[in-house]
Amino acid sequence: MNNGHIDFEKALRFEISLVVLFIATFALYVGGLLPEKFEGQIIGIVGFVGIFPVAQSAFRSLREQKINVDLLATIALFFSFISAEWGSMLFINLMLAGARVLDLYTKRRVRISLESLTKLKPSKARILRGAESLEVPLADVRIGDLVVVNLGEQIPVDGSVFEGSATVSQASLTGESVPVLREPGSSVLSATVVVSGNIIIRTERIGAETTFERMINLIEASHDAKTRMRTFAERFSSWYIGIMLVVAVILYLITKNTQLVLAVVLVVCADDIAIAVPLAYIIAIGTAARRGIIVKSTDFLELVTKITTLVVDKTGTLTLGKLAVEDVRAFGDTTTEQLLELSGIICARSNHPVSKAIMEYAKEKGCSCTPLDHFKEIEGRGIVGTDFNGKEIIIGRLEFLNEREIKLEHEAKVATDGWVSKGYNITLIALSGNVIGMFALADKMREGVIDAMSVLKKTGVKEIIMLTGDNEGVAKKIADHLGIDKYYSKLLPEHKVFILKDYLGKQGGVVAMIGDGVNDAAVITRADIGIAMGGIGSDVAIESADIVLMQDNFGKILELRSIARKVSAVVRENFIIWGVVNGVGLYLVFAHIIGPSGAAAYNFLTDFLPIANSLRLFRYRQNNIY
Repeated sequence: MNNGHIDFEKALRFEISLVVLFIATFALYVGGLLPEKFEGQIIGIVGFVGIFPVAQSAFRSLREQKINVDLLATIALFFSFISAEWGSMLFINLMLAGARVLDLYTKRRVRISLESLTKLKPSKARILRGAESLEVPLADVRIGDLVVVNLGEQIPVDGSVFEGSATVSQASLTGESVPVLREPGSSVLSATVVVSGNIIIRTERIGAETTFERMINLIEASHDAKTRMRTFAERFSSWYIGIMLVVAVILYLITKNTQLVLAVVLVVCADDIAIAVPLAYIIAIGTAARRGIIVKSTDFLELVTKITTLVVDKTGTLTLGKLAVEDVRAFGDTTTEQLLELSGIICARSNHPVSKAIMEYAKEKGCSCTPLDHFKEIEGRGIVGTDFNGKEIIIGRLEFLNEREIKLEHEAKVATDGWVSKGYNITLIALSGNVIGMFALADKMREGVIDAMSVLKKTGVKEIIMLTGDNEGVAKKIADHLGIDKYYSKLLPEHKVFILKDYLGKQGGVVAMIGDGVNDAAVITRADIGIAMGGIGSDVAIESADIVLMQDNFGKILELRSIARKVSAVVRENFIIWGVVNGVGLYLVFAHIIGPSGAAAYNFLTDFLPIANSLRLFRYRQNNIY
């Protein structure tokens, strides 16, 4: 980052020096103060200094089999040089150098905006060494170290709270204004701030592996990424400049008027568009990042405005993903206490939300939840284990038990059907091949999801599809409540990919998938736009998704679409401005109102218009999500 800053400063100083040189030489030339005998040589040398960076850029572009705006400028300067149009050549050089200064200034402003994020990163940490706490450089902190963070201090590492409790502001990462409570066992992230309390953190990630550093790296990478819209701007410049060169040649063959051709070439330079379009998208990405939305490449930002089908994972996206046991039913001779004890010991080592909910419930009821030695979890299906008496325990969905040819007795079937019809998740437990009980679980809806769904449909999303591993009753209940067009229930992770394939590439539509980025990693990767929600602290979310909503807030997708619509509107405005400006400039040339020097001045002054329009995005405010 620092090297980039130094390079910017060097380039800016060099271009400003050129501007000063051209102004001084132009003033001496106009004032007749140059020695008449050496006038041509002096201006020729100064002109060559100006031609060199322009010609170098044009040559690099041609070597890459591209045509850029500097090719037109090089031709204009060359004709001025051989025609001894010293005034035109000096003024053209002055205008081109001024445009480069403007370009560097705007890029530096974007970089400064990005560097303001990196300044949030602390440089030191206070770690415990025995009974003492030592302040050390951040680079000396190791995984496993205990880091002390007091009131008002920034958290320097990713980790979990080892001791104490605190309220932490995560605004730097998520844009979330309300601080969150962090207690022993809770995860905390670097660059966030303790606003009340004091905590000791066990270090789990350091340096480039922290969520904050990965976020910064993603933003930097997105600035350099080739995108559809930027590629479109480059393609536009290439064919447009090619046509203008042909027109210039034809115009010269017809009129033999070098001055006219030179003026036309200067007016039609598309250097403003070549700067303004990428600049708009770079600013938009920075704006999104400050609001806790990481866009990996600006082509995804463009595509967000064109989403026609939104595929949504239910658990953790539409709902909190925090299941709670609503009812427990034991069958046959099994007591509720026995059922809870068996369920607790088989779920003790699982991280699945259903297992966690059952284990928490069992602990609340006084069960020991001692982990089993023989334990195997089948992803998305259930768990198989052996109890301390050597009997096989199976817990999972009905389909999982059916795969093992375990059938429901009448009592169990009636109870299961009743809860399923009410829209609850059902988990069954079997001992030695017989179903001995069931758990009915429910998940809570995220706040604001209903309003967000309504807005999405009003703003161009034609179809919303929900994917879930839950049963038909649960899926239908939520889909009806949210007004979702279609849903698929009882899905395993691999099934989601096959369903997504049916929607991809249909009639030019854009399919976006939004999920939690962990269980949905495969389907997020396959979508036209993969969006991970709540990617904070999740490696899988950050790696698999095209866009990461750092906050667990479904409504952030509305803010993302608002930013995308704004930048798309600005880009369209830039092309309209450019077209009008070129039309007026060509009229002035062919009406003989301006010559080459005037055309150079006109081109320079009007360059500010689309670039200034792009800079408006720095003042972006989400006034209306509709």
